[in-house]
Amino acid sequence: MRVVWDELRGLDVAVCDSCAESFASSRTGEVNGWADEHGCDAELAALLALVTSRRVA
Repeated sequence: MRVVWDELRGLDVAVCDSCAESFASSRTGEVNGWADEHGCDAELAALLALVTSRRVA
């Protein structure tokens, strides 16, 4: 999970490295909360791992 600042949009953004889901908000607490509570879709994460030549988690 990465939480980064999107300077262009002026938002904090959380991006899951496993399933590529993301969440953006102007409130840092919301982004951190989403990152803490996020649960990957196992099928999507496995498919993305195969397509990008990464090992399935």
